[in-house]
Amino acid sequence: MDQNNTSLMDNQDVTGAEKEPSEKKGAGKPKKSIGREILEWIVALVAAVLVVMVLQTFLFRMIRVDGHSMDTTLADGERLFVSVADVKFGDVQRDSVVICHYPNRYNKFLGLIDMPTYFVKRCVAVPGDTVYCENGVTHVVYEQDGETVDEALDERYALYFMYGSDHDYEPHVLGEDEYFVVGDNRYNSHDSRDWNGPDVTGSSGNDGSADNNVGPIPKSMIVGRVRHVIWPLNKIRGVD
Repeated sequence: MDQNNTSLMDNQDVTGAEKEPSEKKGAGKPKKSIGREILEWIVALVAAVLVVMVLQTFLFRMIRVDGHSMDTTLADGERLFVSVADVKFGDVQRDSVVICHYPNRYNKFLGLIDMPTYFVKRCVAVPGDTVYCENGVTHVVYEQDGETVDEALDERYALYFMYGSDHDYEPHVLGEDEYFVVGDNRYNSHDSRDWNGPDVTGSSGNDGSADNNVGPIPKSMIVGRVRHVIWPLNKIRGVD
């Protein structure tokens, strides 16, 4: 006797009279109130937001390039995969492309909350390196393969400031939490070169004054390292 037949027999009493039909499936379960459903949606939404926040804080982010300061390495409108973990749990390497923010540069989220403005730049100097500006040209001095390298970041400026510039400053050795970031499009980028030296506004030029002075930035202002271009599809590539 198969299962369906057994169920039919169970619905009859010993005299052969049929029992009352059982209640419809689920009829005995209490319906969820509108308030409970709303609460469940809120809990799910909060959980999703928390997951996203954890991912963005400790693992990775997706960032869109806005502007041309990194031409031709990165193009306006490209989407980037940014490894937050590389910076959070490791060191910022010289010559790596990073996402960072500057002192006193914010956007208003929903018109109310100050949110940092993010920039994509290349880290050209790390703690222990030396930076100076002479005749309008910014130089980075560092050791590589046992030799001292003096790299001019924007040598064309020397044509305009042959007799010196108001932005010139003496050599400054970057402290243990100072990083110098510059756009690859050196003549169309607002970055650490916008600085008048360590004696203007403090040890690294970042005392909270409400101007556009950038200078060296601390590691806490570096969000992550750019690893890949992921959009558009025909431009997918690694980033060096």
